[in-house]
Amino acid sequence: MRRMLGISATLAAQLGLAVGVSARAEEAPAARELMRAEKQIQANLQNDRDLANNRIDVRVSGDVATLTGTVDSEAERSKAVRLSSIAGIRVIDDQLKVESVGMKATVTDGAVTAKIKGQFFANTDLRQADISVSTNNGVVTLTGTVPSAELRQLAVDLARHTGGVLRVDDQLRVAPSEPMAPAR
Repeated sequence: MRRMLGISATLAAQLGLAVGVSARAEEAPAARELMRAEKQIQANLQNDRDLANNRIDVRVSGDVATLTGTVDSEAERSKAVRLSSIAGIRVIDDQLKVESVGMKATVTDGAVTAKIKGQFFANTDLRQADISVSTNNGVVTLTGTVPSAELRQLAVDLARHTGGVLRVDDQLRVAPSEPMAPAR
């Protein structure tokens, strides 16, 4: 009888060990799947030229991806959420903040904007164009209208080659100016 109890205890222990190993074996693929999802989302964010200069942390738990960090604009925030929508993720917990990095960034951004506006004013062709300049964390946004594709490219190039500029968001439209009617 003792021998039978010993064998039963041994079998029970082995069965328990086998169940534990099986449970851990099932957890390993799940953990790998979560890491794969995190890495895929991180790659999507880093490969996007607008988001690459932002610090965005990604955590995946089950079918929920949580995004934390700071982005430069609401458009970048929306893009980050959209790029995080991958297979296996049902909910995206958007905890991203839209802001400049700090006071130094604000001062630098103001200086960059002023310098670009000065360059546009110094150019006789660009002086007449309707161009608005704004800078946030080194990202310069150009909006408005210019009379030709050449002037558009000149404005973008001048902004791009200004110190402190990380990227130029070109939202300029080309709208050829109408010729003046002859005087009568």
